[in-house]
Amino acid sequence: MALWSLTAMAELRESICRDLIEKKIFAWYTRLRQPEELYIKTLYALFVASERELHHLLSGDTPNSLAKLYESVNGAVFLGRGLLQTEQPGLTQGTFKPADMLNDGAHASFSAFMSCIGLIRNPQFLPSPEKYCSHLGKYCDYLNYMHEMFKAGKEKTHVLQGVINLHRPASDWKTP
Repeated sequence: MALWSLTAMAELRESICRDLIEKKIFAWYTRLRQPEELYIKTLYALFVASERELHHLLSGDTPNSLAKLYESVNGAVFLGRGLLQTEQPGLTQGTFKPADMLNDGAHASFSAFMSCIGLIRNPQFLPSPEKYCSHLGKYCDYLNYMHEMFKAGKEKTHVLQGVINLHRPASDWKTP
């Protein structure tokens, strides 16, 4: 599963980053959820789901909400530090939750359309292609780590601990 997720993530990284570089803002914006959802679902399937939940997830039957899966992954893998459901300050006013922005984009909502118009008019608010592509590259690195660890015969609990460590902020590693 980690290898196929890595393969899919690498393809998404290439095409989504190409859209950003070529300033295809609507194409880029409406696909932002795909790598996030793929990564969260992979973590959920590999480290959180019971066998019954895994069968349900793989069946494609509903419900398989990203919000619900993310909540479990945030607790088990990100140790509550994930930011998708955390209110963030808006670029010019108000607040937003990244998960809401991802959902709006994935559903090509009118608010997503308006956000894209705003980004086209104010390109200084777009992420640099290097920074965004690096973000997706980390997902590829982490999925490759999981694949290599499982391929080497490591136990799931050991791989999970390694993934938890990959997601720890640098401040966790500083000695007092």
